[in-house]
Amino acid sequence: MTAVPPSPEIRAILNNAGELELAAVHAPDGAVIRVDLNAESPRMLCTQGQYLAPIQAPPGTRIRYRLFIGKKGLGEPETFVMPGIPDVPPIPSTLIPCTQNRDFLIYDWAARHEAVCRLVRKTQPELLFIGDSITHFWGGNPVDEPHRDILQKSPETWAACTEGMRATNLGFGYDRVENALWRLRHGELDGAASNAVCVVLIGTNNLAENTDEEILLGIRAVCGEIRNRLTGAFIILQGFYPRNSVREGTAERIAAINLRLKALASEQGFVYTEPGRLMTDESGRVPEELSADGLHPSAPGYERIASVLAPVIRRAAEERKNDAAKKPFLPSGVSVIEPPMEQSR
Repeated sequence: MTAVPPSPEIRAILNNAGELELAAVHAPDGAVIRVDLNAESPRMLCTQGQYLAPIQAPPGTRIRYRLFIGKKGLGEPETFVMPGIPDVPPIPSTLIPCTQNRDFLIYDWAARHEAVCRLVRKTQPELLFIGDSITHFWGGNPVDEPHRDILQKSPETWAACTEGMRATNLGFGYDRVENALWRLRHGELDGAASNAVCVVLIGTNNLAENTDEEILLGIRAVCGEIRNRLTGAFIILQGFYPRNSVREGTAERIAAINLRLKALASEQGFVYTEPGRLMTDESGRVPEELSADGLHPSAPGYERIASVLAPVIRRAAEERKNDAAKKPFLPSGVSVIEPPMEQSR
């Protein structure tokens, strides 16, 4: 009589550091564990983040997980609630690092993360672009195949912004603040120059999920993570880019967030810049020639972005060189840089 093979399962263990470790048992080759945190609806777990490392989350966090082969689930979803008394008020989602897989039709988030980690260790970049799809779709390495046409909108202007520097693109399509925070805590800065120039643009994908305060807390945490790991990092913080939205008050909300980002940069000694201002016409909308969807720049859109960012990066690189010649690099105070408003739109 043939023995029935054991069913695939996931074993959940809380380790000594208070992190949740998940392990697939009796799972077929190619099976992965996917997770979500504090999901309020029965979203498809197959589009959620892959389990890649022990999960760090505050007490009360609901962690749902399931095994998958491609889009096919193995077994039923299970839920683990992190023990302890939840904070009051609860910690916002922007401060709970997690993976994602929302753009799975275009690229593999986990595979790109590994590619970025390898590239950073190999090339020891001195210029890092950290962000979401606006950064990801611009240009530079690593390149996700076979969607080069989607994910390399303007390699020429990317080259203009990175000329003379070892640069890496740490942009990930559909990333929210908490996803960028996870990546930085799991190897994407390991090997980068300790005084690297870091261009940060993150948070627009949180607008529908979080309050302005929660988004600002997350961006502050991302910049803090950079400074903790790259002690002499020179951070260039970009304001949110404009977006054509049917949601009333979006433009005003973005303007208010950008004022707070500018204040954060002043407080922390970052460079602040708003190249997105050059993406709108006289009515405040993003014209089709600069963005097909009203948010992501086209090649001409990236050309306008680069016209602002390239001189900011060059100035940061020069200051980095000057300081490195004197002592280990430390940011030298506040430098708020606005785009040249006289440029024609």
